[in-house]
Parts: sequence; structure tokens; C-alpha cells
Amino acid sequence: MRVYLDSSVVLAFLLEGNDQLLQIPPEAEVGSSRLLWIEVTRVLERALQGRTLTGEQAAAVRQSFELTSATLLRFKLNEAVQRRAEGSFPLVIRTLDALHLSTALEWVGPNRTSTMEIWTVDRQFNLCASAMGFVTPLLKESRP
Repeated sequence: MRVYLDSSVVLAFLLEGNDQLLQIPPEAEVGSSRLLWIEVTRVLERALQGRTLTGEQAAAVRQSFELTSATLLRFKLNEAVQRRAEGSFPLVIRTLDALHLSTALEWVGPNRTSTMEIWTVDRQFNLCASAMGFVTPLLKESRP
């Protein structure tokens, strides 16, 4: 089984104490787009500049992210992913969500021979991924 992580579920784990990531089966292959690393960094930078996190807190979150992401597969935003993200989706989704879903499609391949779950706490992303045939576990507190 493969699990694709959207940034929202990782940020909920790091910043809100949402423990859903701990429910991923140990035998699962887990990965995300390079966007995950960018988004986590940007959120931490905004929190520091907005003074919602102290330097000490941000350092602790960064360390937690380094531990959390150490075993994740990291996928490039290659040309095929970018072209797919430019296309249409069954539901309206944001740009970064389109890039994440396009990365997941690239990972699973054209024949979808393996089971893949998309993990997100974003409701619209979850609905779109489900409409595209991905397994989308019901993640508590999906955000609109």
C-alpha cells in the first residue's frame, strides 16, 4: 500500500497535535511532493514573522518535521506533473492541491496497479481525490 501525504495533514500533525499520521501502517510506502518541504518551511517562516511561534518553538517544529519526513519518498515537480496540474479535475481545487494530486497520479502510474491512499485534512482536496478514484480515509476535522 502507498500513502500520499498532503501538506495539510503534516502541518496539522506538527502544529495542532493531530495524531492521524501515527495511524499509517508501518509497512506502507509513504511519500509526498517536494511541495511538502516547501510548504512546511513557508508556514514556519510566516509563523515566525507573525510572531505566532517563537524561534524556539519553530526550531522544535522543524526538528519534528525532519524526523517525520526522514523516511518519506520525495517526488520532484517534473514536467509531467506540472502539465497534469494544468489540466482539469473533477472538482475545483487550488493550484498546490492540483500539483499534489498530479504528483500522486505520477507515483501510482497509468495502470494504478497498487493501492494508494491520499491523506489530507482539506475537505475539497479529499473530495476531488475520491472522485478521481483514490482511497481517501475519512480524516477527522477536514477543513473547508
